[in-house]
Amino acid sequence: MIVPILFIVTSLNVAFAAEITEQQIIESVNNHYPLIQEALLKYEASKGEYEASLGNFDHKVKFKSRNNIENVYDNQYFETAIERKTPYYGIGLIAGHRQGNGKFAEYDGYYRTSSAGELFAGLTVPILRNFANDEARLGARIAKINQEISKQELMTKKLTATHKALSLYYKWLLECKKLQIRRNILNLATSRQEMIEKKFKAGDVERLKIKDNLRAIDKRRDEVLKNEIDLKRIAIELSLYLRTDKGISLIPSEDQAPVDPKVHKSTKTTSFNWDKVPQLQILNLHYEAMRQQKELNQNQKLPGLNLDVLASRELSSDVPYDPETIKIGVSFDFPLENRKAGGKTVSSEYKTLAIQKQKQYLLQELERFYNFSTESVEASLERYKVVSREYENTKVMAEAEKKRWLQGESDLFIFNLREQDIAEADIKRWTTLFDSQQYHIDAKLFSGQLLEGL
Repeated sequence: MIVPILFIVTSLNVAFAAEITEQQIIESVNNHYPLIQEALLKYEASKGEYEASLGNFDHKVKFKSRNNIENVYDNQYFETAIERKTPYYGIGLIAGHRQGNGKFAEYDGYYRTSSAGELFAGLTVPILRNFANDEARLGARIAKINQEISKQELMTKKLTATHKALSLYYKWLLECKKLQIRRNILNLATSRQEMIEKKFKAGDVERLKIKDNLRAIDKRRDEVLKNEIDLKRIAIELSLYLRTDKGISLIPSEDQAPVDPKVHKSTKTTSFNWDKVPQLQILNLHYEAMRQQKELNQNQKLPGLNLDVLASRELSSDVPYDPETIKIGVSFDFPLENRKAGGKTVSSEYKTLAIQKQKQYLLQELERFYNFSTESVEASLERYKVVSREYENTKVMAEAEKKRWLQGESDLFIFNLREQDIAEADIKRWTTLFDSQQYHIDAKLFSGQLLEGL
């Protein structure tokens, strides 16, 4: 069983056999990250919800029949009609055919037609309530807005997942650099121990020097072991975003870290653009949905006044009455109480105000953190220059201390400290450089610029 598993792991890393780059991370996240795929599926589902909302405007076929069997008035009546509620001003359309055969009483005159039947067509027009808006039209508009919200939620997932993945990527690179530096100084101390032991046997150094160097070895080995644990943890976190074409997560190895990683050294690559921040777009869409809901609620407070027009024509010419008729009617209703519409109007008013407050806060938050991030990029790059000078000066001091120690003019304890100083200065140098990169990524997150090219 071991051989196949090893083969699978080896084959999975073929896609990232060389150095893992920032671009590979971005592509992996946007093409294979499960939570983005989940958001994409929800977006596709929202398209179905919008299509379903249009069902309120589908054509409907209705059929009626009536058979009356009695001694005097035996008759049959059939009616077939096509109805449709249109998305235009709440107008409803109807057209069809009806036919009544047999003998009808005078009070059943509506059911009597010529032998060939009667064609009819008409429309209903709301004059007050439901003219500007109604539940069917609002449902379609809300479904369309929800579809756009699902799209912006997909963009949000892409934005946050890409930011998280890149942040982990640069933390992983930093841990790789730190581990490399600490292993180097551990190897120096280990190699030096062999030389010191030979000198001790020759009587050139005292036993305390051996203990001091062993202390340095243990200290550095402890730092290496801790660094290895930290690196493994970050690599596992990064593996959730680093995936093959089949969606299988990969744990990156140290040898896949770029020797000279690309680091952005300019703040001019980002600009604040409200239209590119999906979280703001989602709030705008919720506000628009609530605004339209508010319009419907206000509309529902109006009296119901509908105009009905129905035209008909007999298909047979031998009828003892006018074969063509036009019927015009008006229907009116006025609810004495309309607490539903009134309550919903108040509710929607406060909800729109709440969304405005939320948007106001989010705008302030994004702008503040964006400004902080861009300023911190500059500050970190300035720190990098300072720390780089510190690193170079520390190397000079350590080299001088090494010569003094070899000449017997310095103590091993001091030399170990100088050597340790080089490692710490080098780690600080890389940490500062990757800090600037993190702030750069943060600025692109808060401005929505990370979505470019996704």
